[in-house]
Amino acid sequence: MEIVTLVEICLNRIGTAQGTGGAFSASKSLVVFAEVEDPEIQTVRDMVIKAAEENGETDALDELKHDPHYGAGTIFFNIQGRNVHYSQVYAECEVFPALKSGDRYSRLQEVKTTSRDR
Repeated sequence: MEIVTLVEICLNRIGTAQGTGGAFSASKSLVVFAEVEDPEIQTVRDMVIKAAEENGETDALDELKHDPHYGAGTIFFNIQGRNVHYSQVYAECEVFPALKSGDRYSRLQEVKTTSRDR
């Protein structure tokens, strides 16, 4: 058993990165879990791109950007087309520690402790 960093990636609109199909073009949603080296924005972005491309997105994700204005705790990435503006972000990611046993993962909840002077 080992402790690893896991990311839950909610891909909200696979197939829309090029933005040429219009607002009513077909897209799909998918949730993917992946092990990452660290919780850094660039590391998570790279995994989002990999997961999207493995699930049908074209090589159009160069402009995928971190979108920090949605709040803390979740990492958001977005990309807009030239002719279309989407109201839903491209991907939502949650990074968390997990216990890995073989090919199984269990979410860990870290307990923060504080020291007190007595």
